[in-house]
Amino acid sequence: MVVKFLKDLSKGFDGKLNKKNRLLHERSHIALEFPQTNNRVIRTFIPILENPQITERGNANLNNYSLVGRAGELFSYAGAKARRLNLTFNISLLHVIEMNMTEGITDKFKRQFKLFFTEREDARELFNLRDEAKLTEEGRRLEDGTFALEPDLSKDTFTLEERDIMNAPDDFLGNSDQKINGKGRAYASTHRDYYRKLIGELTGAQLEVEESESFLAPILDSLDIETASQGFKDLNDTIDLIYCWVNLIRGSILNNASNTLYGPPILRLTHGPMYNNIPCLVDNYSIRILDEAGYDVQTLTPRKIEITLSLVESRTGNFGRYQATQLENGDNLTGWESIIGNNDLDPQNGLISGGELTR
Repeated sequence: MVVKFLKDLSKGFDGKLNKKNRLLHERSHIALEFPQTNNRVIRTFIPILENPQITERGNANLNNYSLVGRAGELFSYAGAKARRLNLTFNISLLHVIEMNMTEGITDKFKRQFKLFFTEREDARELFNLRDEAKLTEEGRRLEDGTFALEPDLSKDTFTLEERDIMNAPDDFLGNSDQKINGKGRAYASTHRDYYRKLIGELTGAQLEVEESESFLAPILDSLDIETASQGFKDLNDTIDLIYCWVNLIRGSILNNASNTLYGPPILRLTHGPMYNNIPCLVDNYSIRILDEAGYDVQTLTPRKIEITLSLVESRTGNFGRYQATQLENGDNLTGWESIIGNNDLDPQNGLISGGELTR
């Protein structure tokens, strides 16, 4: 049934389940921001590819006073506790394979780590550095040291092209910053090769026979992928990607052991208009393997994993006035006045901001 479903999707199934690219991961995801030097963060994303379960809880701090002879209590408001969110979503191997082969998963979700400035003035300084390097490389530096084209740094927001310039990953990593090592560990190929070696030694089984009996074989056939070797390479890359997401979840409660000044990452939740780039700390997590979905036998990779995160909202910003869509000010605390004023409460400063992108 799964194979038929994947086949229908790959051919543009035109029945009752009319297939359309939903791009859910672009609109529902979590971002992790790992602290670095000079108000910078290394940011990466984990997609939410299936409908999540989200529960939200808020509590006011109320002081109560019981007066003698009064049938009732008086109250004073002493603030409110941070919002608490419980997020549960699944990572399904078959679903990730299908998404990657048909609709496609955006590169920022594929173990891509980028270095970002968290303050606007620092971002502008980086813009100058990146723009100067770009124009120098293009031979557009003039004799007097100026450039044929200079950016407008007086504005509060930046275009997508300007953001791409500012979002410098490895070029501006300092000596004390965390270095990023390519694609990371090859979990799938290591375990798959080890399994094949054992099978070959114990049974003398031919590789072609083993691969023809794997769960991937009918999927490769239904999606018109000609070579099994390419199919298994794509599968290995997908499995490695899943382990990257799982390890990011595990690392969400950890600090930097080499420099304990750098605490755990900020997790930002985005799920449509309901939650728009909410900055949170991870209080605890759970990872549950759903046995009924089975495994990829050769690598012992579960086909379905349930992730549950207990989050507490962390709104600090620059401790100034709240301004939705702004890089720092959007993270400041606000009250009911923002709801009455513009129906705002969330930062609104992530990938979906409703105007020029500011993050």
